Amino acid sequence: MRLLNLLLLPAALASTITIYTNPLHRDSAATIPSPTPLATISYDPSTASASLASYHPPTGAYTPSHLFRIGLFDPATKEWKGVVTSSASFADEYLKKFILHVDERGEVYHVGFGTAGKTAGSDEVEIEVSPRAKGPQPSLNKPIVLNAEGKLEGKEPEKTFLQKYWWALLLFLAVQLLVGGGKE
Repeated sequence: MRLLNLLLLPAALASTITIYTNPLHRDSAATIPSPTPLATISYDPSTASASLASYHPPTGAYTPSHLFRIGLFDPATKEWKGVVTSSASFADEYLKKFILHVDERGEVYHVGFGTAGKTAGSDEVEIEVSPRAKGPQPSLNKPIVLNAEGKLEGKEPEKTFLQKYWWALLLFLAVQLLVGGGKE
């Protein structure tokens, strides 16, 4: 019985993520259709791997500049988490790429979408799992090291001509302005 549970554990950990699409209309008074499933992705948080279960590109008479919302949709809150792209992205000559952004617990919090030119033998759709990267950390409370004279270690930067002699140039200009020219 335990062996059976261990064998079924990976299947239980894998989850299915549905990515939805919804056309955006320029006319705010137009009725907006409900979101339709675009892709179903099998995602395993323990290995951070994903595979495409199904893909259904949008159909209809859309111009290449028509915009589509792509992402995760929560029907209870009507909240979208995703991106907007043009309908030209779904053309057959492009490779589609879904990027699942996951947090530290392995939960998907955002969906990205991109396209690239197809190469020979490439799949129609790729899936990439992108874990949240840790940002740069400041070095706080780092002690300042002084030498025996109480100054910072290191060579002082060389000053430029203007930094050294700005006062002499200012004095020269002031003399030129105040002296004035001869009367003729």
